[in-house]
Amino acid sequence: MKNPLRWMIHRIAAKDPLLLSHHPTCKYYNHHTFTLYGTQLCMGCFIVYPVSLMTLLVISVGWLLFPEFRIFTTSGPMYYIVGGIFAAPIVVNKVRSGSRSKRTRIITKTILAIGLGIAAFPFISQPEYRLHTFVLFVMCLVPYIAHKGLTARDDCQGCPEIDDFPDCSGFDFNSDPPDK
Repeated sequence: MKNPLRWMIHRIAAKDPLLLSHHPTCKYYNHHTFTLYGTQLCMGCFIVYPVSLMTLLVISVGWLLFPEFRIFTTSGPMYYIVGGIFAAPIVVNKVRSGSRSKRTRIITKTILAIGLGIAAFPFISQPEYRLHTFVLFVMCLVPYIAHKGLTARDDCQGCPEIDDFPDCSGFDFNSDPPDK
């Protein structure tokens, strides 16, 4: 029997590899990706989004099955606090100087994702907190996107093609970039 995940990843990679990893394919960015079935995948997209959604799904199913459990009768702000606590390791890692191993990055992104799923739960379970939850996510997302925009080339330091970014060979998905 064919592995449907492997088949899908290979099929998407053949058509448009940017959908799987929007990072350059050079050694300067390899800490942003991991390899699955021989294909580079973005850590953020393929860890944070699925784990967040799975966390939210598990919590929601638990709430539907056992609505009286204390964990499901907590007010919205408590979910935000718990979600923030889960986000703390990745924030600490970003502030800390030095490089982090792929394993550390994967673990902190997974913990962040669980926190995001928890913080999003009031949007589903508590209609009076939907706007609060939405605003909270936007308030966190805007600075995050700004930070990413301002630091996009930081990983290129030392690359001989830094002045060509984003038209460097790392973004040429049809050939191997130098020092891959």
